[in-house]
Amino acid sequence: MCLFISLIGYTQQQPKISLLTFETGNESYTVFGHTAIRIQDEAKQTDWVYNFGIFDFDTPNFLAKFCTGKLDYMLGIQPYEPMLRPYFSENRQVFEQKLHLNATQAQKLADKLQHLYRPENRYYRYRFLNRNCSTEVRDLLLNTFENTTYNTQPTNRTYRNYLDDYTRKTPWFKFGINLALGSTIDKKIDTAELMFLPDFLKQEIDKATLNNKPFSEKATTTFKNLKPSNPDKWQLTPFIVFAFLLVVMIFGKSKFLIRSYIFSVGFLGLIVLIINLFSEHPEVQYNYNLLWLNPLYLVSLGLRFTKYKHFLKTLSTILILCLLTTLGVWISKIQGYDIAFLPILISLLWINLRQREHSRATV
Repeated sequence: MCLFISLIGYTQQQPKISLLTFETGNESYTVFGHTAIRIQDEAKQTDWVYNFGIFDFDTPNFLAKFCTGKLDYMLGIQPYEPMLRPYFSENRQVFEQKLHLNATQAQKLADKLQHLYRPENRYYRYRFLNRNCSTEVRDLLLNTFENTTYNTQPTNRTYRNYLDDYTRKTPWFKFGINLALGSTIDKKIDTAELMFLPDFLKQEIDKATLNNKPFSEKATTTFKNLKPSNPDKWQLTPFIVFAFLLVVMIFGKSKFLIRSYIFSVGFLGLIVLIINLFSEHPEVQYNYNLLWLNPLYLVSLGLRFTKYKHFLKTLSTILILCLLTTLGVWISKIQGYDIAFLPILISLLWINLRQREHSRATV
């Protein structure tokens, strides 16, 4: 009898482990949501959240390291209640899925997380699609225990399709993502890869089994009294802005505006080219945006102020061919494009055609 009572007490004191999924927000850094692991240990009277999504803004050369793919993220530990407060204030729901683990399994996962939190283990090289807060948790949960079963299924959609879904409410952020990320994100992915998004990690873990039993319980909501969501407000989208600039350039024919436009396209193209060449992020590689977002526009602009204006016609022809190739890439779905690119492409086509007709004029 004493042994039976002791076993009950041991079972009751095993760590309770849950998967937390934090709802998406409207700011660019919240549009994909977040995920973490909660461990409640009644014996130690602790309630901690293990968070793989922490980085240090004070890292030397932070922006350069982020762009070149050399920024390290880390596993951090935070008290449960204080971590929830910002999400409540931002009106973002938190979902919790309790994992069906026995005492041995729960302790094994808790010990592994504690091992990963050691200073020599807590840092990892961040990758937007395959090493983030969600994929780290995915790999931990699906690879820690024997007899874990998860059947991967095709989605018939690409990384870009899902990113577009999540960034629809933040059109300028969506525009930037489609500008920076290359054709490597246009391959069709399976459900295991899809778990780079916290919402789908929550969904797919619900389909996994451990010892032929469900890996987790159904998700429950944490907050019961959140405010109703406000309807989407009208926004000045990139498509509207660039369509307006197209009309102004065609009918206004302002040399200052046209030259500013050419400089902006060429300079931004140079930045994208540098990132493409030197970044370790695989997602930015093979970026066919460089066909239209072309650094050659800086050369085109420079030629207008030299004695070599006669080369502008040849250069404009090359740039027109690049624009037509861009449309071919878009139509063939080699790389997806943001709809806001369309008025930019038309503007550049108009500028280059005009330059061909007036190759000695300073357009």
